This record gives sequence, C-alpha cells and structure tokens, in this order.
Amino acid sequence: MEVAIIGSGSIGMLVTYYLSTIKNQPISVFTNRQGQTDLINENGIKIIRGSEEAISKNIRATRVDSISVDREIDLLILTVKSYQVEDVLKQLSERNVKVNSILFMQNGMGHIEYFPKLEVAEIAVAVVEHGAIRKNDFTVHHTGIGAIRWSYVQKGTLIIENFFEYCFPSYFAVQHESSWEELLQKKLVVNACINSLTSLMEVKNGALIANKNCYSMLKMVFNEVMVALNVEDTTQHWNYVLEVCEKTANNKSSMFIDVTNNRKTEVDSIIGYLIRRAQESKVELSILPFLFQAIQAKEGKGE
Repeated sequence: MEVAIIGSGSIGMLVTYYLSTIKNQPISVFTNRQGQTDLINENGIKIIRGSEEAISKNIRATRVDSISVDREIDLLILTVKSYQVEDVLKQLSERNVKVNSILFMQNGMGHIEYFPKLEVAEIAVAVVEHGAIRKNDFTVHHTGIGAIRWSYVQKGTLIIENFFEYCFPSYFAVQHESSWEELLQKKLVVNACINSLTSLMEVKNGALIANKNCYSMLKMVFNEVMVALNVEDTTQHWNYVLEVCEKTANNKSSMFIDVTNNRKTEVDSIIGYLIRRAQESKVELSILPFLFQAIQAKEGKGE
C-alpha cells in the first residue's frame, strides 16, 4: 500500500513521523524544496516530545514537482496550507496521478470548495488538535498532545477507515467522527475567533480570556461567526472556544506564527470562507470583513 503525504511543515512532519513508526508503514513525503528533500533523506524525520527525541528513517522524500507521471497512490494525505491545495491538486491532475483515497488536513473550510471537482472515489477530512513547531527542515517539536479527528465526505472502498483501524497511542490518538461538516465547522469557529484575534493583536491564546478587552472582542467576533454560519444554539460552540483558549493559553496560534514570520496566512480559508458563505445567504457582516482586511494588511497585501 502506498501512503503519501504532501506537505512537510510542522504538521506534515509530525504526521509523517508517527504514521511511519506506529504503523511501521513506509511513507513518501513530498516537499517544496530540494534542500529539505535531501535533509530528510539523509537524516529521516526527528521528533522532540517532552525530554525525548527520536528519529524515523522509514521515509522517502521527493519534491512535489517531481511526482512521477501516472503514479498510483492508495492514500494521499494533504497537510499543505489551505491556499496551496488548489496548486497541488492541479499538479496531480497534470501528471495524471491516480489517487484512490485522499485525506485533507487544513484549517478553515475553503478547501471544501474543491471537492465537487475531484475525481477521487474516497474523500475525507481531518482536524489536527496537536501543537507542533518546526525546528528545522527535518525536526519537529511536538508541543501539545491532542488528537486527529477525521470523517468521510465520500466513502469509497474504506481505504482510510482500514488504515486508521489500529490502536494508536494516547500521544497520537486518531478518532473517527460521523459528520464531516460538524467536525470542520467546530474547528472553523475556533480558528475564526482565536487565530484571527491573536494574529491581529499579536498575543498568545490565553490573553483572549485573561484580558477583559480581549474577551469582549472575542465575544463580538464569535457572535458574528454564529450569524455567518446561521447557528442558533451557540452555547456549545462558545464553551469550546473558551476551553481551547484555556487549554492552549501559552500557545501562539498558527496564524499568529505565520504573521510573525512574514508568511501568507490561511485567513481566506477561515474568515474569507465565512464572508463568502454569508454573502450567499445575503447576510450582512461588519466585524469579519474588518478582520479579513486587517490580517491581509499585516501580510503586506493591499499596499
């Protein structure tokens, strides 16, 4: 069985390491740069968890633009940023790569707009609750233990279900959820509230509930997210946002880290998706468009 991962950032390396060791499964990982490709092939992928360090060499790295024509991949896991998904799918199509099943691991919900065009029999999505920081091109620091929750969008021959039908350890739990839309929406609400505000104000997650002004802003953003999604019973979502803020109080959101490092963010897949959804329903928004433009301005756009 060929398992391939496209995306070699912090989450890509984290997933590659654990799947290659826990399941003793050779993994093909596709990168954007030859330098990283060479380093992974030479050193494997190294993980730091607490005081422990370990390396997996059950991995073969290749540049994504070097995927062989007519290649067949049984399970493809996409861990690239949401704004890179379209380009990756285009490259796979141009090279006539046959993908039997695909698992998307992106923030936001912008990537679901590509699903109707996919010629893949089996499609699933996942949310990653782990904290991870890329230390270098072959090392990832597992900073927070959570779970990977996944759900089918379209069932095929159950390749993904069979692959994950395994007893994963507590530090890399994998859990199946029945509704892919509820799974993604729950994470979308958290991303929209926490990622956007922490990146705008350049604070850690915990500041959103520790500072009364930040808390007030968090509530305002949350309320408009609920309007955009047309959610009436908001209590469960609000409690989950607060829970994430508390549990990850000392963490920086991925969007905050991207802004700090002058990288493009996933704001379009998160806030942009909510704005587009509201427009389709002819719902007026004021706070989310402001956040969208403010974060794009921090990216250096609109200059």
